[in-house]
This record gives sequence, C-alpha cells and structure tokens, in this order.
Amino acid sequence: MGRPPLKVAALVFAFAALSAPAFASVGETVAGERTTGPRLAARAPGPIAGKGYHLAWRDEFKSFRTKVWTRRIWYDDRPQKNWDKFQFVHKGVLHLRTGRSYANTCTTCSGEWPINTVTTLKSHAFRQGYFEAKMRWTKGAGAWPGFWLYSKRHAKNPAWPNINPYCANKGLPTDLCLSAEIDTFEGQGTEPHVFYGTVHRNSSGDYGVVDDQNPNNYHPVGKDLTAHFHRYGALWTDSQITWYLDGKKLMSAPTYSSTNQPMFLLLQMWVGGWTTDPNSSTPDVIQTQVDWVRVWRK
Repeated sequence: MGRPPLKVAALVFAFAALSAPAFASVGETVAGERTTGPRLAARAPGPIAGKGYHLAWRDEFKSFRTKVWTRRIWYDDRPQKNWDKFQFVHKGVLHLRTGRSYANTCTTCSGEWPINTVTTLKSHAFRQGYFEAKMRWTKGAGAWPGFWLYSKRHAKNPAWPNINPYCANKGLPTDLCLSAEIDTFEGQGTEPHVFYGTVHRNSSGDYGVVDDQNPNNYHPVGKDLTAHFHRYGALWTDSQITWYLDGKKLMSAPTYSSTNQPMFLLLQMWVGGWTTDPNSSTPDVIQTQVDWVRVWRK
C-alpha cells in the first residue's frame, strides 16, 4: 500500500520565499557538501550508537526561529494574520494546527482546510544521515501529519517539461534533480496504529520520469500513535533507507538513483491523504506537535 504522489499538483509551480541560516552552533551548510562550525556534542541514539555519527543539527523549539523555519511551502496558502495559533511554539513544543475556524476564515482555500507546513529550504539541507523527530499528532478523519525530506535542487528550480535549469547549468544528470523524497514518517488520522515510511524516486512525476516508491511503506505498529509523543526516525545511507519508531527498526528499502542529493526538512499537518478528508467526526482542530528535531551525520 503506497502513498500517491504529493496531494497538490502545485509541485510544478513557482516557489515562495523562505528563510535563512539555522541553529547557531552549526552554521549554514548543505550537509554532505560543506561543514562549518563546531560539532554538537550528544550521545547517538540506539540505531546509530557506536557507528561514528555525530549530532550535526537540531532544533529544540525554545522559540520559533524564523531564520530556520519558513511558515509555508510554495503550494500552501499563506497563513493569514487573523489566524490564532496556526503555527506557534509553547513550552518547547512546536504546534502546527488547522481546522474548521481556519477554513471558515481562509480567503484562498476554496472550501478546503488549509494545510500547514514549515520547512528548512533556505537554512539547511542534508545528504544522508539519521533523522529523528519527537512528535504527537491528532487522531481523526483527514489528519495527515508528516516529517519528511525533499529535493532542494528541484524546489529551487521548479519543474519544466523537459529539463531542470540547475542540472543543465551544472552538467548534472537529470536523476539528481528529480523531485526525490524521503518520508521519515506520515500518518493518517483514521489509521492511528499505522506508520507510513516512504522513499520516492520522483514524487512529482516531472521530466517524463514516473514516480516509484517502496512497496513496504505501510507498517501497523500495534499501538495508538496519537496517544503519546513518539520518536520517528529514518537512517539514510548511500544504498538504503531504514525506518525506526522509538528507536526500534520497522523496515528498510533501497535508495533510488535520484536519492543521493541534498534534501531539506519539512514538518506538517496536512489535510486528506489517501484515506479520507475531514468530515463531521473530525475534531475542530487537528495538529502536529513537535518536541524536537535532530540530524546525525558521519
């Protein structure tokens, strides 16, 4: 059972302005291409313990860092100034919310609940490593939480029918500018016991290259993931992606020829997905809460 390509066809649309550098002790870097600033000292979690990884970047959400996180991606509606607590940090936890009141006051939503995304596109991108976030999310029809990575090259050079300008100018093979994607975790509000973890070859299907994804991305876990915070992780190496829940391995899948390129981070509470849209049973507010995000690299 696989997730269809990103819900919005707007992956082909122009990209909105996002923000700049990140966690002060790291410095601005496209991880895997350049390293600046001192390494962060911390003990590696179980999946990578003793394997030579160091903590390369993190956000503990003591505040919402506008130089780290941008409040939308290009296919989102812009958060409106009259929206109360749409995106905010409280007591060290990031809240990404949507719901009926946001839909009722949205002037550009066409009747749908607005989707809620923050990204690191202009502050940090990474190539390989162990990615983990401690998150909690709302149960209910239409809830679509996620923590994922997406091609920086593709995002900075919106799709054209035949060629990506960045690839052409740099002499790179087209595969390294496809809309490669790694979903560390996605959920569906009507499936609170299921962990989805997916690697995509080309999730937007541009340049005449169809998308492909691992068929083992559906994993029942025997617990209600919405009841508590959990740690959602993915280990990305040159040949494989392995997904973890609370440090325990769930599944693995091989990478694609498009995977080994810089990717930025996204956190979300989207609406809909591949099960159902919100309905009368959905809570008035659905949200993804994020306690922290950490990236470990060799």
